[in-house]
Amino acid sequence: MRPMPYLAATAIVCLLLAMVPGQAHHAVQAQFDVNQIVEKHGILTKIDWINPHTYMHFDVTEDGAVKKYAIESLGILGLRRVGIDSKSSFKIGEVFTFTINPSRDGSTTGLLVTLIFPDGRKYDVKNADTGAPRTQ
Repeated sequence: MRPMPYLAATAIVCLLLAMVPGQAHHAVQAQFDVNQIVEKHGILTKIDWINPHTYMHFDVTEDGAVKKYAIESLGILGLRRVGIDSKSSFKIGEVFTFTINPSRDGSTTGLLVTLIFPDGRKYDVKNADTGAPRTQ
C-alpha cells in the first residue's frame, strides 16, 4: 500500500473545501430598511425557536386581506437576555403588536424592533446589546 497518493489526494480535497465560501451572516441593512419602522398587529400562528435567529409568524389583516408575515428576530440567547425566556412565553392564536424594519423588497417579512405581548409586556429587541449582561 502506498500512502503518498492518498495523502496527496486528501490534501487536495482539504484545499478545495477551504476555498469554498461558507454561509455568511447577512447584513440586515441589505435585507431590511433599518431607517423605517412599521407597526403591525397580528395573530401568532407559529414560532421558530431556533438559532441564529428566531422567526415569528403572524397573520396580519391589511386592506381587508390576511397577509402572512415572517418576522426575524434575535436568537434564543438574545431573546432571553431581553427577558423573553422561552418559547412557552408565546401562545399561538393570540394577538401581538410589533414594530419592524420592513423588507426592502416589499415582501411580508421584517426585522423585529419591539414586541408587545397581549398582556401589555413590551420588549425592545432590536436595540438590545446581546453581548452584555442585563442590568436592572
